[in-house]
Amino acid sequence: MIIITGATGNIGSKTAAKLLAQGKKVKVIARHAEKLEDLKKNGALVEAGDLRDVNFLTSAFKDAESVLLIIPADLQSKNISEHQDALGKVQIEAIQNSGVKNVIFISSQGAQDIENTGVVAGLGRHELRLNKLPEDVNVLNVRAAYFMENLFNQIGVIKAMGIIGTPIKSDFKMGMIATQDIAEYVANKLARLDFKGKNTLDLLGDRDYDHNEVASIVGKAINKPELGYVEFSYEDNKKALLQYGISESFADALNGLYKGINAGLITVSKRNSSSTTSTTLENFVETVFKYAMQ
Repeated sequence: MIIITGATGNIGSKTAAKLLAQGKKVKVIARHAEKLEDLKKNGALVEAGDLRDVNFLTSAFKDAESVLLIIPADLQSKNISEHQDALGKVQIEAIQNSGVKNVIFISSQGAQDIENTGVVAGLGRHELRLNKLPEDVNVLNVRAAYFMENLFNQIGVIKAMGIIGTPIKSDFKMGMIATQDIAEYVANKLARLDFKGKNTLDLLGDRDYDHNEVASIVGKAINKPELGYVEFSYEDNKKALLQYGISESFADALNGLYKGINAGLITVSKRNSSSTTSTTLENFVETVFKYAMQ
């Protein structure tokens, strides 16, 4: 049995679907069962409950051969660090109580710094907790690059202002990855269980992009060749996030991530053949993003 937490999200749902297509026995976990109907129809077992409830999670993990751990974001959290740590500590206790021996955790580039990377710092703290599990528990921390799906947050900005805008420096090059590539890698690892000990693996996307290039690629795909990139101040970005209903704590954590990116703390890993994935931004925008714009 393979357990998928955060199964309603991009990575969890895609990983579960890929494993089910391989004929694997999969259990998906989320707070709301109705959001897992498609996976249930394809053969997944479904358990819905509070991810902060250690008794629920321990029971859900029982008899599992492996577990995919994801710490879902809470955009309305009054204290995002406490939210991340609370979920992480429950996961650790459930692993210990249930006897799970193989764990993959979806972390992030920048997790090596738990002080200056905003929302990513919480993932780094969870890596440290996981790496302290007993020797017979195998842990693979997957440090993924900036998600291409983050572009979905720009749809309103593009439609309202005719630009793409974040606080990331316009000429700063960084890896970007499609969540389908993360899911494919993780599904294969969960199926084969070919990892031992406590390890970290980088997934960096197909190449590095700066945001002027991102705007050019998106503009071409959506027939807005004039689409440009604007570097927002941290203050203006926070105001915009608050207007969208995001909590002040989460808004500060996102700005912390952007500050970490601009300081070079998120792009420290060296690209090689094993960390390079296949989906290009051009392909993602053509096959996914431009349809989300409609």
